[in-house]
Amino acid sequence: MTKHPNDDDRYAVALLRPLASEPSGPARLDVSRAMADGRRRRRSRWWAGGTAVVALTATTAAGGTLAFSAIGRPSPKPPVTIATPTPSVTAAAPPAGPKNCKVTRLPTDGAKKALVTAGDPSGHWLVGRTYPQGPSRPFVVWKDGKLVATGETSGEDQSLEDINSKGVAVGYSFDPGVRPYSYRNGKVTAMAGGEAVPTAINDAGVVVGAVGPLYEGRPVRWKSVTAEPDRLPVPAGTEYGTATDIDEDGTILGTVSAKNKEATGYLWLADGSTRRMPLPVVDGVKSTMFWPAAIRNGVVVGRSVTDAGDSRTFAYFRYRLDTGRYERLPEGSGDPARVAANGWVLGEAQRPVVTTDKGVTTMLPKYAKAKGRQDYLVSSFSDDGKVVGGYAIGDDIQNQPLMWRCN
Repeated sequence: MTKHPNDDDRYAVALLRPLASEPSGPARLDVSRAMADGRRRRRSRWWAGGTAVVALTATTAAGGTLAFSAIGRPSPKPPVTIATPTPSVTAAAPPAGPKNCKVTRLPTDGAKKALVTAGDPSGHWLVGRTYPQGPSRPFVVWKDGKLVATGETSGEDQSLEDINSKGVAVGYSFDPGVRPYSYRNGKVTAMAGGEAVPTAINDAGVVVGAVGPLYEGRPVRWKSVTAEPDRLPVPAGTEYGTATDIDEDGTILGTVSAKNKEATGYLWLADGSTRRMPLPVVDGVKSTMFWPAAIRNGVVVGRSVTDAGDSRTFAYFRYRLDTGRYERLPEGSGDPARVAANGWVLGEAQRPVVTTDKGVTTMLPKYAKAKGRQDYLVSSFSDDGKVVGGYAIGDDIQNQPLMWRCN
């Protein structure tokens, strides 16, 4: 798995929140989850005030320290290199957006703290992990909002990273290095590849991820959960890379990074060709990088990164493979995390936000039973845009696993 460009900043959060919540049993640090939480918590605060300015500190790949600010984007006329979606004269108008959304806490068999780490395209399956008293950190499987399975693997800090519509999940644990495994019908099976991280599985059972030490791997594809991993081709000069998501047609989304460079988006297409994702032009300036988040039905969502001196700015996009063009997401859409087959985008802001193809944004309801300020992280979005999985992180450290259902 390629080290995310913001991982150094995320380490600070990792050292605080998970450790503070584990008074019983030996000290444990869920590195990958805590770093992701830290990045997303910081992102949600950028959007809490619309155009907030946030000071950040990150360690560059070359080893230096860079201070920069994330600034809410202005809204001038977009450059011609970025497409603005227009209604089709032949297609029926899509729904205005999700309606009558309700949020519920997922059952956790008594555990007060839990995460939702992934879900399937149908909206039936969600997976995660609970934090009961003691050292155990079992993974959990929900179907239609009901807890249907719990389990553990060898090693520590097990995490299910994705599940498909057939209920087959993939994940990893540390034993002591990172080790891949699959789960189906109550059975956990080690996957081939040695030190490796599977990150996504499609309904055909094809798995993608990376082999090698955590954050220092190379992108791979497993043809099935029982197959050996095949290395994916990368551009000359690539030092690290990872495959992060896979579409139903076999198109793979990921990132590659050259030596002393941060990662940027890369595509392995279903026809066998490959290409680096183009860099969008934002307000007349070509971006430095593009960080993709997810792919579905030929649509990629993510954010552009533009470095200028000691500042760094972000803009949020939907990218269509069939046209090769970017569409800038509207104000209030949040940092894109997932995309549905209908083209809707699920973003993280003050609360989860759904953005339709027409740019209509709908903020999902907060979980009213949670106390104090909550940050909301999302990890699953159904193909019809009606089911969302995620969790809330509050000041009381008791993460709440949540499911939103809409009409």
